[in-house]
Amino acid sequence: MYHQNRHTHPKCNDGCRWVCGYSCQIVRQLEDNKARTNADEQPAHSGTRKHLDDFSLDQAELNTILSPQLRDLFNAAISVNSTAFQDTDPETGEVIFIGSKTETALLKFAKELGWADFQTTRDSAQVVQMIPFSSERKAMGVVVKISDRKWRIYLKGASEILSKKCTQYVVVHRDGGGPAEGDVETFAIDELAQDNISRTIIFYANQTLRTIALCYRDFDVWPPRDIEHGDQNEVAYDDLARDLTLIGITGIEDPLREGVRDAVAKCRMAGVNVKMCTGDNVLTARSIAKQCDIFTAGGIIMEGPVFRQLSLSEMIEIVPRLRAGALLPRRQEDPCRDTQVCWRDRRCHWRWD
Repeated sequence: MYHQNRHTHPKCNDGCRWVCGYSCQIVRQLEDNKARTNADEQPAHSGTRKHLDDFSLDQAELNTILSPQLRDLFNAAISVNSTAFQDTDPETGEVIFIGSKTETALLKFAKELGWADFQTTRDSAQVVQMIPFSSERKAMGVVVKISDRKWRIYLKGASEILSKKCTQYVVVHRDGGGPAEGDVETFAIDELAQDNISRTIIFYANQTLRTIALCYRDFDVWPPRDIEHGDQNEVAYDDLARDLTLIGITGIEDPLREGVRDAVAKCRMAGVNVKMCTGDNVLTARSIAKQCDIFTAGGIIMEGPVFRQLSLSEMIEIVPRLRAGALLPRRQEDPCRDTQVCWRDRRCHWRWD
């Protein structure tokens, strides 16, 4: 899925971009956004296409190919595992979604498709455990009771992390085929599927899209057998976040605000060297920094953990060329978490925090 977020509240202007399962590429207003899909991508060198089952679909047609059970699963994964809500904009009087840009974009996607109301879906869920978002694990989740013999965890978070915890993916057929009743159809993630998932994440990131994965896992008892749990039957995240099933990966864009490039240019003219810090992955960080004219030839993009492992002399040497930092999770015990580097020749103080 591809969403654009502007100002405070998300706007879905140019289109929505999803890879559902791993082969169905869903784009809002596909005809005007063909560059947002790589489903028909040809090999760089002579040879045959590697991922023959890939296909693109306009978001407006999504309901025609999803089975009822997959649609309900998709909607629940968005609605239940979310803290966003609806309220009235005091300036416009319009009913809007309030919350993080990621969650409001997902809720708007489900609403545009006419799926079951998010609040009704959320209120009907029997929640047994909440897993708040953590910058260390880059994910959030919720465990709900589906029936007397089934419990399910919905997870949402950084695609490059969660996708590696998945062993299966949901199946979407081009012709809308598949079981009309029963469980959602899934396939095991083999080497080809894993390659396609990684390829899609990179494709999104190179378009400055923040990639988010939606996953789930079912249990036949709660708490799960042979897993330690607390007094309230709460189970550790690491014990739950494995053997997951991938529902889809979404790409969400936050376009630059007007004037950003001009501001960077004026800073540079004044002798101020602008550096960018972001919670996105390295590829997305690079793409955004290029858009802002922060990343230039000879510049360096570096992850926080890598930077903090450098010696002080190495930091001082690298900082002049450092253009952007991807701030991945930092452990509390990290002895370098308060590392500071003083870039004396430009009288600029750099803090990596």
